[in-house]
Amino acid sequence: MSTATPIRELADRLAVDLVQAYEQARVATGNGGTKHQAQLASGQPLRDAFGAFGEEAAGAGVSLEDAMAASVEALQHLFERFGGHTADPATMLAAGIALAATARAYDIDGRPPTPTRDQELPTQLSRLAALHRVNRAVTAHLELSEMLETSVRVVSETVGSDACAVFLYDSATESLALRAAVGLNPASVGAVTIRPGVGITGRAAVERRPIAAPDAHVHEAFLDSPGMGDNVYASQVSVPMLLRGANKLVGVLNILTVGRRTFDDDEIAFLQTVAGELAISIENARLYSRTDARLRRKVAELGTLQRVSRTVASSLDLDQVLRLLAEQAVELINADAAAIFRLPHPPGGKPSGEVNPTIEHFVGDEREVVGPNRDRLVRQVVRTGASQAVDIDYVDGSGMVFCLPLRSARETLGALCLRLRPNTELTEDELGLLQAFSDSASLAIENAQLYQDARHGLETASALLQEMHHRVRNNLQTVAALLSLQLRSAEDAPWSVQLREAISRIQAIAGVHDLLSDEQRLAGTTVDVIAKHVVDDAHSTLVPPGLHVEFEVVPGDVVVPSRQATVLALLINELITNAVSHGFEGRQCGKVEIRAWHHDGLVSVEVSNDGEAVPDGFVPAESSGLGMKIVHRLVTSDLRGQFTIGSPGGQGTIATITFPLAEPEPESTLDALSMVGAG
Repeated sequence: MSTATPIRELADRLAVDLVQAYEQARVATGNGGTKHQAQLASGQPLRDAFGAFGEEAAGAGVSLEDAMAASVEALQHLFERFGGHTADPATMLAAGIALAATARAYDIDGRPPTPTRDQELPTQLSRLAALHRVNRAVTAHLELSEMLETSVRVVSETVGSDACAVFLYDSATESLALRAAVGLNPASVGAVTIRPGVGITGRAAVERRPIAAPDAHVHEAFLDSPGMGDNVYASQVSVPMLLRGANKLVGVLNILTVGRRTFDDDEIAFLQTVAGELAISIENARLYSRTDARLRRKVAELGTLQRVSRTVASSLDLDQVLRLLAEQAVELINADAAAIFRLPHPPGGKPSGEVNPTIEHFVGDEREVVGPNRDRLVRQVVRTGASQAVDIDYVDGSGMVFCLPLRSARETLGALCLRLRPNTELTEDELGLLQAFSDSASLAIENAQLYQDARHGLETASALLQEMHHRVRNNLQTVAALLSLQLRSAEDAPWSVQLREAISRIQAIAGVHDLLSDEQRLAGTTVDVIAKHVVDDAHSTLVPPGLHVEFEVVPGDVVVPSRQATVLALLINELITNAVSHGFEGRQCGKVEIRAWHHDGLVSVEVSNDGEAVPDGFVPAESSGLGMKIVHRLVTSDLRGQFTIGSPGGQGTIATITFPLAEPEPESTLDALSMVGAG
């Protein structure tokens, strides 16, 4: 049988049914607007018309391909006449609904088509299971956005709707914002807002009760929102989400279906229960978000404060510390500018209330102040120790300045002033952060000031010590010069040898003080440098004419403090004197070697010569010579060490002084401070 005639008749009848649907919409709305006609036809009437067409075409033996082709042609004529565009999501969704209705009318097994029916809400025990499923879904996430996305999907599946949306109420803006949806235009989420009282959704929010609209497009409160894509749905239920105790509005839950659907009282009650559970979960997620954000902000603030404290503690240079403090203060609360003020005052005294504060360091754009308000503010903050915020007049306008004291345990060091950006209000947390920063800044300033004072004191002590060594050296050299004059006038006198030894001792001590008058050697010097100075003087004072002595000082890095250096110079001088006087007696040449080394926390200094050997069993302490007595006394009493002398192998003499190294002199603290400051 030919299908050309039946399909054409059925297609013409479909076109008539569609026009009647639009005419009924015009009568129902009373305004003749095509917008409402399109909304109605794209919903249940559109689905019914194409479903009936599909059943008749299937019954007449028309193939599914021919029926779909006729449906597409009817849709094209429909959209050309009443409006519609293929780029419009609503138009394409309406076309899909129509073609799906036609296809469902065909039974692929050849059986008579079964009538379609809306999925009913679960009842009794199954409804409890559905509620449990919703609860499990909404409590699976603490992040609000994730929880909402999961909620609309699960609720839509549970209640058998074609679309589901959640609007959240914002009390600050007094508006409802679309925050999650399925079955609607995804681009509208986060972009669509509704005022309470406007539309079915807004009315449900204001009246605090569910509103069910089986024919949503003809409802008196219906609001057309083309961007959302909800105009293809015939029925809508809007249920306010309320917190039971306070009747607080959290938002609105919307359920939408393509086919016309009537919700009974039990179904509405079930949706209210779902909305109540959603309200609790949403509020918990909001509290979690606020708490989590607050904790993250606190962690960030503590991290910033730790970084600031570490930065300002990295230097002991006062100028650098002040610069770092001003820079970090600006960064801490995003201020416009920062300045650190100090009040001049005598050491140990308190700042004078009449003296104008001075800016030690400034960061930011400079603005010229008009009037004395700023200086008065700084003086008052320093005097009272309390933070204050005032408006300051500038040449180019006014600005808010927040000033807080910089206090140590002993005194108020100054004040930190921050020029805030326009419309800035410091929160309680920011005030606490600034106070903690102020405490760290005060500690850094006090440490830098103490370091500066200590360094200045040590530099003064160093200069005085240098001058003392210089004067002692000059006085000793004067004494040695006078004794040398006396010696020249009595070279053959019986006491000339003793006088020459005395001159040598004095010059040895003078040589050490000459070394210590050098700033680099205040804390001490090396043994080889001491020995070289003693040897240089020995050439001119100890070695008699006709005797050639070769001196060798082995280089080393053994450093002794200044007190031990003086004693060591005398000891080396005495041992050289002993070698020249006794070891090289009757000879024309000789050699003296001096070296020093560390071992087991002790210092050993060895003076050896190739002269006559000392007698076996020689005991320095029992010697009748003045030189050996001086050596023994200085080693045991001053150095608290040991002295040995002998002639291994019966040739030459080796004298060894062993002593513990004394603690560094206080002067060395200056070098330590210099190293700390440089670091």
